[in-house]
Parts: sequence; structure tokens; C-alpha cells
Amino acid sequence: MSEIKTSAKGIDYAKPCVLKTKSRVYSQAVLMKIPHEHHNEPDISLKIGRYLFPFGKVQNEKPKSELTLDNEELNALISYISENYVPVNLGSGKYINVSDDDEELINKFKELVEKNSDTAELLIEKGILSDNVFVAATSIKKKDALIDFEKNLGETLPESFWQNWFSENKWVLGSDFAQIIDERNIDTENIADYIMRAFDGFVDLVEIKKPNGLQFWSATKDHNNYVPSTDLVKAITQCLNYIYAIEREANSVKFIEKTKSKVIKPRCILIFGRSNDWNDEQREAYRILNAAYNQISILTYDHLLFRAKNVLGITEDIDTTDDDELPF
Repeated sequence: MSEIKTSAKGIDYAKPCVLKTKSRVYSQAVLMKIPHEHHNEPDISLKIGRYLFPFGKVQNEKPKSELTLDNEELNALISYISENYVPVNLGSGKYINVSDDDEELINKFKELVEKNSDTAELLIEKGILSDNVFVAATSIKKKDALIDFEKNLGETLPESFWQNWFSENKWVLGSDFAQIIDERNIDTENIADYIMRAFDGFVDLVEIKKPNGLQFWSATKDHNNYVPSTDLVKAITQCLNYIYAIEREANSVKFIEKTKSKVIKPRCILIFGRSNDWNDEQREAYRILNAAYNQISILTYDHLLFRAKNVLGITEDIDTTDDDELPF
């Protein structure tokens, strides 16, 4: 905290701040509290001056130039800078100042982003709206989605609810995926939750299970080791069967036409259960379990939540996982 001193005339002032130094002069600012005889309220003033060397003798030296702003002028200057510095710095057309009265405008643009992102992107492309606005609205939408995600984790909801939720918020699944493919049928017997087109144009899979009602770990240890529950083993087996089925379609012209993607070494992400109450042993067991599979990555709903919050820069403490627990 700045040290406040009092001059011989009873004026409180902060330590002077040198703003800039040149070869022969320097500029300096001093914030002062000047008492008044006619009213009780002191006047907070700012003195800005340009002085000749040497330092430290401002009060004895005739300034090259000097200006003192009284309380009213200082407040007006602070308001002016706060309102205009960012727009001027960004440049013309790149900043929109949205007041509290414009909440309806914000909500309508959020609705546009949610319902028709292609239209929103077209407005950006044509220069009607700044890309900064689009990024801000998209970020707000994602934060709202995470609030909904976290709230629903405490509810008992069917698997179909989560399938629909991830369809609307595929960004939570990770940046590896470019698109959810409409076609879910691998063949006549196997229907995946999601067939995804990865950013490299190849096919991967995502399998969704419920966060609640399914135990991740078996109720009893085996040789003092945590082992996956029967439900988790069934889910892993299902994923392996889907991978096998989709590999058999690698040379299928019909499948390639349906998915508009190629099949080479597909991987599957399995989203299963919760990890918010795990102990250190269980976290270590999870790391070992995931390392055993080359084509499957297992994530809990809490892992997804932690990763999504990290992407959005939400820094609140979460006890569900550590960064190095995530398999990718």
C-alpha cells in the first residue's frame, strides 16, 4: 500500500509517480488531498507536471509545464479513460459497449448463437458484427451450459437425456472432434451413441453412460487393488465390440458414403459415472486402468466438467481430479 505523507501546509499526498523520463526532463504525477476551510469535504486532486532534472526537487523547481485537476475534473477524467481506453486501443468497429439497458440485445444474440451459429458467423463474415461479440456470446453460452451440466449431475436422469445434452454441446467432448455424424448405425446389429468425425477426417466413437446409478469401482477389492465394476466392464466390452464392428466397415463403400469419413484405427471415448468422491488410491487405479487400453479412453462426468471449466478459464476449486489424470 502506498505511503501517505503530509506537507508543511497540511496537505496529504501519495509518493510521486514518475510517468516518463527523457534526456533532460521527466513527467510526474502526485495525488493529493487538499482540505478546505469553507466545507468539510476535502478535495482529491491530481497534479501532473513536466520538470527539469534533478529529481526530488519539484517543489523548489519551476516546472516546465504543470496542471492540477480538482476532484470534479479528476473524476471526469477517470470516467473518460475507463469508457474509452479499450475501444480506442482495439480500433474502430472492434468494440461494442453494452450497458445494463441492453440486456435484451445480449439475450437475443445468445439465442441466435444457440439456434443458428451459421447465421451468427455470417454476420461476422459480412462485418455486421464484430468477431469479439461472437466470441463473447459463445463463451456466455458455454458457461450457461456448464451450469446446466453441473446442476443435472445431481439429478437422476435417463441416458437419453445425456445423449441429447452432448449433441447440443459437443465442445465438451473435446477439440479432437470436428463433427457429430448423423448416422449412428455401424451395421445392422451395432448402433453407437455417436459416430464422430475427428479433425483429421477419420471416424471415432463416443459412448455415453449415466453419471448416476452405475458404480465405477467394484464394491470389493481384488488383491487389495481397486477393480472396475461389472457395469464398467460391460461398457468397456460394448466399446470394444463397436470398434471391431466399425473396423470391419473400413472398406465398405456404403459406410464411407454415409459417414463421409475414413476408418483407420478408430478410438472410442467412454463417458461413465462420477469421480467426485474418489480417494488417491482410486485416482491411481484409474490412471492404470486407462493405460491398459490403446483404443479406449474412459472419462467420468467430473473429468469432463473439470476439463470444460479449464477451457473456459473458470478457476474455482474442484476436488474431482488433477490435470494429469486425464488420458488426453
